[in-house]
This record gives sequence, structure tokens and C-alpha cells, in this order.
Amino acid sequence: MYIEFKLPQGAGGQAAAWANRILNNALHDWSDRYQIPYNTKVVKYTKRITFDDDRHYEFFALTWSPKTEHSFWINYRIIRDLNNKT
Repeated sequence: MYIEFKLPQGAGGQAAAWANRILNNALHDWSDRYQIPYNTKVVKYTKRITFDDDRHYEFFALTWSPKTEHSFWINYRIIRDLNNKT
């Protein structure tokens, strides 16, 4: 299981890098606030977040409150892929 954020494309990858940096800061703040560790992985223009405990995915969905001026913070989904643990 993992959370997937779509990063914006364009500007030779600079838009994705900028969005990834902002998303990293927001995830770090969320993790510090709730004391929940996470792992990230970027695959093409998709950022994946994983937790060690499956209960944290629901908690993330309930507590993640993005700033609306950044649409990539809002557009995420929880993927349940039993074959892909990374």
C-alpha cells in the first residue's frame, strides 16, 4: 500500500522538482506533528509515500490538510498494490 501524488510536468522537470520540494516540506511538517515516520520514492512524475503501519494511511487521509493554492497537494490517492511493496 502507498500514497501517490502526481507531480506537475513541464519546464524540463523544474516544475516537478519545485513541487517535490514543497511536498517534502509539508510531509516533514505532518510527520513531525503526528510523530509518524514515512518513506518516499519518486517514479517519473509520481511521488510515493509509504508507512510501516497500514493504519497510518487512513490517519493520513483524515489529517492531511493541504493548502489549496497547490493542486498537487490535494490530488493524491491511496494505492493498494499487494505486489509492489516499495
